[in-house]
Amino acid sequence: MKSFLPAGERPNLMHRLDPARIIEIAENLALRIGQRLPGSSLAGLAVELARIARDTDQRARQARRPILAIRFASVTAILASLLGLWYLLHHIHTRWEFGNITELFEATDAGFNLLVLLAGALWFFITLEGRLKRKKALESIEELREFIHVIDLTQLYYTPELYNPDGANSPTQRGLDFTYLLFCTQMFGVISNLAALYSRGAAGDSILRAASDVKMLETALSTKLLSKVEIVRPSSASN
Repeated sequence: MKSFLPAGERPNLMHRLDPARIIEIAENLALRIGQRLPGSSLAGLAVELARIARDTDQRARQARRPILAIRFASVTAILASLLGLWYLLHHIHTRWEFGNITELFEATDAGFNLLVLLAGALWFFITLEGRLKRKKALESIEELREFIHVIDLTQLYYTPELYNPDGANSPTQRGLDFTYLLFCTQMFGVISNLAALYSRGAAGDSILRAASDVKMLETALSTKLLSKVEIVRPSSASN
């Protein structure tokens, strides 16, 4: 098949999430919310979201880098275990003679337990780096999930009654509109995409499930807020 790319040119990976693009969107969103809703709690959360977006990019990059100290310690421990096993096999002289079947079973059981213990130690050191990275990634994704709930909590005050006050001098008459709710849904979308960054190159399915849970939560809350927008939009338009 003929290639449409010039020789030596790398393909543009437009189908991959670009952390720089997510950070740019988060910063632009914080600027828009700050201009439209200055001094509001949502404006402060938008600034915090932009900071978290930058931190997430750094954390995701760090998670894909090897932890050299742990790898060196793991290799040292594995080599020490294998060296110890070699020493036992070559320097402990044992008579391989058994008086009865019971002694044979006891010797077999002891050898099997030793091999299981050694295999468990080797597996612990081999998977140590991956487990530490997975733990940090899950903690970061949990932070993003909690952030979604914090944003959702701020909009609970904005009930449809606030968009249709009874009197002209009502204290609630202060330029409320449905864009507050739309800004919330946009922030939800940024957070769900940040969670997806941790799943890039992740080992195992626990991180994938956690990122998918964040996406499902974002979809559910966004659907709820968009339904709320349809209720308050006529009231905002009539004011």
